[in-house]
Amino acid sequence: MKKLVAFALIGTLAVSLLTGCGQSGSEKDSGSSANESGSDENSGDGSESKSGGSSGKHTIAASIPLTGNLMQYGISYQNALKMAVEDFNAAGGLNGEDVILEINDDKGDQKEAINLANKIIEEDDVFAVVGSFGSSVSMAAAPVYQKASMPMISPNTSHPDFPGMGDMLIPVSPIADIERTATAKMLYDQFDGKDLAILHQNTDLGVTGAQILTEVYEELGGKVVMTDNFVPQQTKDFTPLISKIKEAKPGILYIDGEYNDVANILIQIDNIGLDGVQIAGPGNVFKQEFLDIAGEKANGIVLAGTTPVYLDSIMQVADYTDYLKDFTTRYNEKYPDTPCDGFAASAYDSAMLAMTAAKNVGTDDPKALVEEMLTVPIEITSGKNMSFENGNNVVKDVFVYTVIDGEFAPYDY
Repeated sequence: MKKLVAFALIGTLAVSLLTGCGQSGSEKDSGSSANESGSDENSGDGSESKSGGSSGKHTIAASIPLTGNLMQYGISYQNALKMAVEDFNAAGGLNGEDVILEINDDKGDQKEAINLANKIIEEDDVFAVVGSFGSSVSMAAAPVYQKASMPMISPNTSHPDFPGMGDMLIPVSPIADIERTATAKMLYDQFDGKDLAILHQNTDLGVTGAQILTEVYEELGGKVVMTDNFVPQQTKDFTPLISKIKEAKPGILYIDGEYNDVANILIQIDNIGLDGVQIAGPGNVFKQEFLDIAGEKANGIVLAGTTPVYLDSIMQVADYTDYLKDFTTRYNEKYPDTPCDGFAASAYDSAMLAMTAAKNVGTDDPKALVEEMLTVPIEITSGKNMSFENGNNVVKDVFVYTVIDGEFAPYDY
C-alpha cells in the first residue's frame, strides 16, 4: 500500500458567480426540454429590485447532459436548477412574477449543444441560459450565445480561453490557471520539489491543465518527468500507464480526471504498487461516489479545488457559511439519491445569479444584465469569496483536502 494524500487548499482564483435554493414547482415537457416554476423561502441575497415593475422575459433555459456518459452531472445540475427557481419564486420571483425553467438535454455533445443554442436564442421569452457541463461542450456553443447577445452562465467551465470568448459569457468556476497554479505551488512546497508525473484525461481542459501545471512547477524549480493521458469514461485498463509512471520514478503523481476514473486509477495503482509516490488530484473528485469506489485506497491523496466538500463529516468541522450549510441540508433532503456536490452548487449559483440580476435590472438589456451579474449580487453556495476581475474572470478561494480512513478531511499545510 502506498501513501496517498488529499488536501483542501485555500488560495485566490479567478472566474465565477453563484447562489440559490427552493421547493415545489410546475413543469412543461417538450421532447428534450422541460419548463418549471416554483416556490419556497430563500432567493439570492434579498436585495430589492433596482428596476421596479415586472420583467419582460421570464424563462431561464438550461443546456445540460441528461443522457449519455455525463448524465450524472446533468442530473445534479437539473436538481439544483429546479431548486433555485423554486427558491427564487417563493421569495417573490421577478417582482411578483414567476421565473420559468426550461431544461434541454444536450447529451454532453458539442453538436447537440450548438443545435440547442440555435433553438434557445430564437425563443422570445428566454433571458439567460445555464450550461453546459464540460469546457468542450460549453465552448462549442458559446459563440452562438455571444453572437445573439444571450447571457450564458456556465457552472463548471474552467478552460482559460472561455472568459475571452465574449462579454456575454459568465463562468462560475475559476479558470484552470488558478487551481493548477495553486496546486503546483502547494505540491512543490509541501513535498520538497520532488519530480512530478502528470496523468490527465484527454480533453481540452485536461491538456491545458497539464500544460499549466508543468509550466508553473518547472518555473518553481521542479522537474516534470512524465506527462501522459487517457480517454475519460472509456479507458478501463490503466496498467500500461502506471507501468510507465513506475519507470519514470516520480516523487509525486498528479491525476487529473473525473471521480470515477481517478478512483479506478487508484485501485489499479494499489494492485500494481507504486511505492514512495505522493498522489494528488483535482477538486472534481470531491464526491462521496469517489470514496465509495476508492475507499481506503485513496488514503493520503491530496486534492485541491475551488468548490468545497459537502459531506456531513466536513460540514461539522469546516468554516462554511450558514447559507451554504442550509443549501446543502435542503438539497440533500430534497434529492437524497444524488447528494449535494460542487456541480449542484455551481448550477444553483448560476441560476440564482442570473435571476437575481434580472430582478435588479430587468431583462430588456442583456448587457446590463451581464454587468449586474458581474457585481455578484448574491451569496454563493459553490465556494468562498467569489468576485470578478478584468471583466468576466472569476476569483474564488481554493480548498484542499486529504483522505483519512476512507473519508475526506481538511488538509493543513
